[in-house]
Amino acid sequence: IHKEEKPSKFFTLPIGMLLCIWYTQDSGGSMRILACADIHMGRKPVLAQSGHSSWDAIIEKALSLAVDVVVLVGDVVEQEKAWLSVYGPLLKGLQTLKEAGIRVIGVGGNHDWNIFPRLVQDSDAITILGLGGKWESLDIGCVRFLGWSFRSSHEEANPLKEFPSDLPNPSLINLGLLHADYGTALSAYAPVQEQDLLHSGVDLWMLGHIHKKGRVGAAKAYYCGSPYALDVNEMGGHGLYLLETEEDLHFKEPLFIPLCPYRYETCCIDVSGIADADGIQKQLTKSIRLCIQELKYEGTLFVKAVFTGTLALSLNLDQIMQKVGDDDVFFIEEQGVVAYLLDRYEDQTELAIDLQQLSMGSGPDALLARKLLDPIQLDRLARQYLSLDEESCNSSAYSRLDSSSLSLEEAANLARQAGMRLLQAMVVQKEGER
Repeated sequence: IHKEEKPSKFFTLPIGMLLCIWYTQDSGGSMRILACADIHMGRKPVLAQSGHSSWDAIIEKALSLAVDVVVLVGDVVEQEKAWLSVYGPLLKGLQTLKEAGIRVIGVGGNHDWNIFPRLVQDSDAITILGLGGKWESLDIGCVRFLGWSFRSSHEEANPLKEFPSDLPNPSLINLGLLHADYGTALSAYAPVQEQDLLHSGVDLWMLGHIHKKGRVGAAKAYYCGSPYALDVNEMGGHGLYLLETEEDLHFKEPLFIPLCPYRYETCCIDVSGIADADGIQKQLTKSIRLCIQELKYEGTLFVKAVFTGTLALSLNLDQIMQKVGDDDVFFIEEQGVVAYLLDRYEDQTELAIDLQQLSMGSGPDALLARKLLDPIQLDRLARQYLSLDEESCNSSAYSRLDSSSLSLEEAANLARQAGMRLLQAMVVQKEGER
């Protein structure tokens, strides 16, 4: 389905090339589009002032960049229960963009599929493409926008299997908008694969659903990512993409625009060869300073420490990293960065234990060392770990939490790590008894 809609500043021309020439002359040489997704209004990010802070920032950025169009690639609202708390700010933002002459085009995702149909009845400042699960297009200037929206909270079918081959217009620049799970054939969230995008005839796809930004595969497709990091697990930069056309009818490379006023990052600390707690602390400070230099970022930074390398038997990371309270702690301020150390860390270290030599002895420690060296025994431990993990995830106490199953390899690593920690306690105790 194609929606014929021409803004007042466009002549009604049959040829897309002439239309683009007129548009670019009128707008300084290009069309500018701000692309974003997964705002999840109503879900308050840990460090944001409100559940619509990122939406407010998007409006400000669209105005400051003087864009022509804002595209919203699904999950603008967290869920229907959050509707009342964000209804006012959402409509106000849309009206602000309309008064500035900025068009807004969106597609529905799995979180807001039932909200957008009502929104278009309440506001003429937004156009939603693909309501009811039918592909639609809309032409603005030299760009044809193509989109599809979720019909319910789950969509197991690949929406691109029903993509009309004649929907893209070869005389215009085609921009696809889709909330989807890329790179899989089986998913409850509109699974699509690389070949679907490559063979679509669309110049550029902007995707929603995954909260990490960036290009995917060989196709000209980008996940917008979430504009604000919604929790500590959403590492890296978060913001928007600026899309700009060139006069020869194609898009420039999408430009990422940072928006989130804070950032979560991991920092690896190699503890190999360090003999005492003071050395660990110095290495932690050195590593975080190096991370700051490499990031080239200014603002508030929250660092998750990941310890790697070989850890001396005499050292206990829990004791070294122990602090009063559960809050994140201010750590360092330099180069325009205020860095905080998160109240959690990850231990990926290996212990300085010679398993082969230890396994040749007698006693419980030797028995455990032999188990850790035996692939069959380790596989058995991993499967027991998996079983316990699945029981926990399926219990009623955790039924409302998002959970993903561990792989057998991940379970084996965790089982081995737990075994090594137990072995450390045994060896240290034996050394103390001598």
